[in-house]
Amino acid sequence: MRRFGRVLGISLALMGIVLCLEIAPARTSEVTQARRVRPGQRPVPPDAEKSSIPLPPESTSPEVISLHSDLVLVTVSVLGPRGEWLTGLGPADFEILEDGVPQHIVFFSGEAALPLRLVVLFDTSLSVKNRLEFEKQAVVRFFRSVMRPRDLAALISVSTEPVLRQGFTEDIAPLVNAVRGLKAEGATALYDALVMAAEYLAPIEGRRAIVLLSDGRDTVSRTTLGQALRRVQEVGVTVYAINVDEPLSANIRELIGETALELIARQTGGEVFSPTQLEELDPIFARLVEQLRTQYVLGFYSTNEARDGAFRRLTVRVKRHGVIARAREGYYAPRR
Repeated sequence: MRRFGRVLGISLALMGIVLCLEIAPARTSEVTQARRVRPGQRPVPPDAEKSSIPLPPESTSPEVISLHSDLVLVTVSVLGPRGEWLTGLGPADFEILEDGVPQHIVFFSGEAALPLRLVVLFDTSLSVKNRLEFEKQAVVRFFRSVMRPRDLAALISVSTEPVLRQGFTEDIAPLVNAVRGLKAEGATALYDALVMAAEYLAPIEGRRAIVLLSDGRDTVSRTTLGQALRRVQEVGVTVYAINVDEPLSANIRELIGETALELIARQTGGEVFSPTQLEELDPIFARLVEQLRTQYVLGFYSTNEARDGAFRRLTVRVKRHGVIARAREGYYAPRR
């Protein structure tokens, strides 16, 4: 009966989230000036002038990649029959369909050759206080293992206000220092933080990814889940979520958070990791590093020339038996 109640609870939570997505307005809600970011504008930490955390200078990549604005890029992770990340594939091994219509692949980047643009969203609300130090150590090790030449990473803390703790950098040292300076405080503005991260990633080309450490429960955001998910999809970001909640019960609030993480990751082509104990964080991060280093990026120009801003469904397939391609479920077409 307990298992049936849990399944029923997840189903009810998912129905509620889907309903929220259907009724959510297309535009993101107004947020305070400290948190609202226009495309191409760097997010500013709240009360930046009063904060002891200076705004980091803009970092420039040693290699500039210029891609046509109408080119649709799709990041793909490929799982082999034994659950391994498959490498050695070429463009002829893939096919992409947009709303069921085959598309011609005109751009291909094999095995993560395209530089990574990574934002780590770190939940530092009071609800994670007892686990914060262990999580900080795991994130430090993650940064040290995932970063390669030409990659850029940034850190945003998630509490009552999302705060940019370290802007994009190739240097691991400031990222480590920013993580070590995090403290548990406040509530959780998770959806606002997702929008902030998406806006920060928007003007930078490369493989855009967000790694989110959270239990998925939002308590104070002005942005809805539907609005946050739309902005992430518009920017073309893949979200990987690590559910750092303690072992779940049938509590409906916990189920809503878990389901929100599943929804965000699935629709953006990412994955949710759910450790049952803190000691599993390092193996999870190792698995994530392996995935990020074995990805492919495919690009195409849509055969649908309408510039209507509509959502278009994507299907990515690999022409090999027993192989699974994981990619985002769709994208928003450009507007005139």
